[in-house]
Order: sequence, then structure tokens, then C-alpha cells
Amino acid sequence: MTFSFTLVLGLFLLAPGLAAFAGLYHGSKLGNVEAPPPPPGSILALSIVTVGAMIAHLVGATLFWLQERFCSVGLCFRVGYEPNIYAALFNVALAKGPVTGTEVVAILFTLVVLTGLAFVSAREAVSRLAGKDALKGMLYGWLAEVDVGEDRGEAVLAYIVSDVQEDGTIVGYEGVVANMTTNAEKEITSILLDSCEIFYLRVSQRGVSRRKADRDSDIGQLYLDRFHIKNVAFERVKFAIFDK
Repeated sequence: MTFSFTLVLGLFLLAPGLAAFAGLYHGSKLGNVEAPPPPPGSILALSIVTVGAMIAHLVGATLFWLQERFCSVGLCFRVGYEPNIYAALFNVALAKGPVTGTEVVAILFTLVVLTGLAFVSAREAVSRLAGKDALKGMLYGWLAEVDVGEDRGEAVLAYIVSDVQEDGTIVGYEGVVANMTTNAEKEITSILLDSCEIFYLRVSQRGVSRRKADRDSDIGQLYLDRFHIKNVAFERVKFAIFDK
């Protein structure tokens, strides 16, 4: 497998967009839900990478343009290479001249700086935006509603119907979501419940009835993987805080 110069250059130019994509997910990371980013080929991922790369390169090109404008009226030091990496890249693409070793170093150094700035800027912007919840909804979909983040006044209850059943009686679990993992398609792969209660669902001709299991205490923690989860429902609850 061989890589052409155009492909390698394209990957380098997309690096700031990939960093912005990583920064968005790092800055908006969910609290008790571990969800990977969408597949690289998804429309959302491609849009974020493309827009992030365009914004980063627009900022870089603008800075080089401002430098050129300043040097046309102010005092600047003359260098033996093209300081504007975008002009150097266009010169190579249009076969207007070879690129020097110094220009190669300048191009790679600038791309590294832009990539780092794109990651930090995207992460900080997401962390500080007032519309953070809306952005989480766009990135994570329904998982954003299950996450409680750092808000200690809320909890998410899960009601799970398991695969354990016999003679029309199904075993279910109710507890506080302590941790949950999903795949890139936002399918639940595992869930960890705190203060878990066991209940039984009885399916008969008269309908579905629920009965709590006879136990002296709740289960401290219960782990279930995807193969033992038939259905799950979530409920967000708020804790009332009374000032003394």
C-alpha cells in the first residue's frame, strides 16, 4: 500500500479538524456514561472535522496575512524562505518552485501548533459554553438525558428487564445508574447499578403485575452486560435539599 503526496498532505491539513473533534468530546465528556465518539465515516464526525480544519486554517491564514500587511508598512526581518506556509504550499501545488527544507520545517511546525490550539480551543469552548447541554445532545443523542454529570442533586434510576424468566415470571432490577458503557451506535453494552432492588414481573391473561423480591437489604452494586438486558427504562429524579 503506497501513500501519495496528496493523501499525506490532506491528512496533515485535516489534523487540526481531528484535534477539534477530539477536543469537543473531551470537553463535553459525560459523567457516569462512557460513550465513544461516532464512527469516523459518520456525517457528524466528518462535519466536525471539516469545519474544525477550515476554521483553524482560516485563523492561520489570517495571521499570516496580518503579518504580511504589517511588514509592508512596518519594520520586519527578512528571512531566506517563504514565511507564509499557505503560500509555500500553493507554490508547490502550482509548480511555481521547489519547497526548501526550512519551509518544510515551518509548515510542519505551524500545523503542529494549529492542531494543539484547535484541541485546546474546542475543549475549553465546550467546557465554558452556556449551551453545553444542547451540544451534548447533538454529540451524544439520548445518552445526554441519562447522564447526570457533576450535579449531585440528581440521579438516574434504571428499570431493567433481564433475560431470566420462568413460567411467565421475569426477573427485573431497579437501581441508581452508577456507570454505563455504550458502543459507537449508542447501544448499551454494560450497566452498573447502585442500591439495586430485585422485582418480579408476572405476565398473565389479566395483564402484567409487579412484585418486589423479599430481601432484608438492597444489593450494593449489580453489574449487567448487554446479553442479560432485555429492556431498560430510565427516570431522572431530583433530591430535595432543605436548609436548616
